[in-house]
Amino acid sequence: MKIRRALVPLACCFTIFSTQAGPPFVTDDPEPPPPGGWEINVPFILEHASGTTEMDVPLFDLNYGLPNVQLKAEFPIEVVDEDNNGTTAGLGDLLLGVKWRFLNNERSQLQLGTYPQLLLPTGDHARGLGEGRAAFVLPLLAQKSWDKWTVYGNVGYWWRGAQEARNYFYAGAVLERELNERLELGVELFGNSPKEHGARSEVAFNLGGTWKLGKHLNLLFSGGRDIVGDTTAMGYLGLQLLTK
Repeated sequence: MKIRRALVPLACCFTIFSTQAGPPFVTDDPEPPPPGGWEINVPFILEHASGTTEMDVPLFDLNYGLPNVQLKAEFPIEVVDEDNNGTTAGLGDLLLGVKWRFLNNERSQLQLGTYPQLLLPTGDHARGLGEGRAAFVLPLLAQKSWDKWTVYGNVGYWWRGAQEARNYFYAGAVLERELNERLELGVELFGNSPKEHGARSEVAFNLGGTWKLGKHLNLLFSGGRDIVGDTTAMGYLGLQLLTK
């Protein structure tokens, strides 16, 4: 999706039973799942711009933890509805990544990491599904926690192979607060330089959070829109399974 793939923001996760930051936001954090633990996110994602609605119905986001490392595989089932071309559906592009947290200061609760990811063109670009060419992103991630608050952000650069696409910078930040043992809420601000020839830069916001349904199961939700740009609505609603 237009913005979701561009910026690839919440929570303090010190045990397997806490929520991993990142989903339901666009911005990533530097914290991986605990060693031997899985974080499996299955959301439905919607983004609407003038004349086009794009949906992941659903997205399968699989993450496995190693010491200070996270292995990622993500693939969507996409639906694209365009006013002029009708509706198409099918497999989208596969995203593979390795997150490395190279600093974890428990005393100051400061974490730093990087998260290189490779987008493989498994979608049918001729039908409007996927980029059509491989792409690569290299971001820097940071997170700081205190009391019931967490702030984290990332900045990175996408290299894209598609002819109609441009390489671009992006950045995002999230501020989150734990309201009680079950509910965390946060706000996200993110943006990017132009991603296509003739396009303009974008800035957007999200409001969302995590509701703990059980010991290993969370409900993730967020919604927002562009402040600068053409996206009039974006939404994320999904389940998160945490295991070890």
